[in-house]
Amino acid sequence: VTVSGSSSYGNENDINLRLVIGFNRSNTGIQRAVQQYLKEYGITLPQFSVLEALYHRGEMMVCDLIQKTLSTSGNMTVVLKNLEKESYVARRQSPQDKRISVISLTDTGRDLIQQAFDGHLGIIARQFERLTAEEKDELNQLIRRMNGIT
Repeated sequence: VTVSGSSSYGNENDINLRLVIGFNRSNTGIQRAVQQYLKEYGITLPQFSVLEALYHRGEMMVCDLIQKTLSTSGNMTVVLKNLEKESYVARRQSPQDKRISVISLTDTGRDLIQQAFDGHLGIIARQFERLTAEEKDELNQLIRRMNGIT
């Protein structure tokens, strides 16, 4: 068995490498399709992720947004600045701790994410259309187990 035409690294390693390559290709394909779609709304994928998190979870502290969107503090600073500039989000100080910023959607941001999210669901559906419902459930269970979630 070889991985991408190279020599074998042992059966288990070869399988693991093929899995990583497969996950990366799938993820890259989904991200490219979503990024292309989001261009019509004038937002980036990280901006969409923040808007989506706020839309489904309600207002959040910046540190929670970073964790929820798998972002970094440096990137989140830029993303939030640009979303604020477009009046999609608002920032306020936490009443309990003035050092903490709480981010919420504005009406404009809520309208945008409501419109964009439906198309996003369509893109995700197309990415998984080759799998049956049972296969999707099985894949989800396997990924959860791989990530230590039972």
